[in-house]
Amino acid sequence: MKWINLLNNCKIPYYIYKLHKNDSTIICSKYNSKNTLTIVLHGSIYIIKIFSNKKIIPTVILNKDSIFNIANVSNQFYYQLIALEKTYILTIKVQNLQKLNNQLMIHLIESYKNTLNSYQIMNETTNQKFRKNQVLQTILYLFFEFGIVNKKQIQLPFKISLKNLANITGMNQETISKIIKEINNKSNISYCKKKSIHINNIFNLTKR
Repeated sequence: MKWINLLNNCKIPYYIYKLHKNDSTIICSKYNSKNTLTIVLHGSIYIIKIFSNKKIIPTVILNKDSIFNIANVSNQFYYQLIALEKTYILTIKVQNLQKLNNQLMIHLIESYKNTLNSYQIMNETTNQKFRKNQVLQTILYLFFEFGIVNKKQIQLPFKISLKNLANITGMNQETISKIIKEINNKSNISYCKKKSIHINNIFNLTKR
């Protein structure tokens, strides 16, 4: 309600969309969705950049109060925003933000800072030299952002498919499957057939 109240106070028009798990929305030039600010009100999404030749580049993982804003979208690519769980997003036209007050400005700046940190982590992850390290760092980042701790165990509050992990890391599902099996065998990070991930002992990530 924080964002809604702030926008209502400034009389800035907005739209709210509900995304169920694995639902998606796109940002592309065809639908004139550039210069639109997207704010995650609740839940979590990951964003991928898809080119006309079907090449996919992972962009960022965002959670509550994060912001996604792209000024330029060409006919050569578009962005797909995919929900990892039930998620609510809010969109605003950038040109309408001329009406914002100091309180809304502060919230936007704070959210941009958090979003920038998410981009930096994603960039570090995709730049990992070895694919196993890339997958492992992605999983650890998901635990850091969304994990729920219960005694020594930490678990994600949502299920995540191999397809989602493949999109987030920019790999194919076969490669992800092989790496996940190796991680299951050599660490306390477990991925089960029900698509849930957990760490059995957060004080000892590596099995002896």
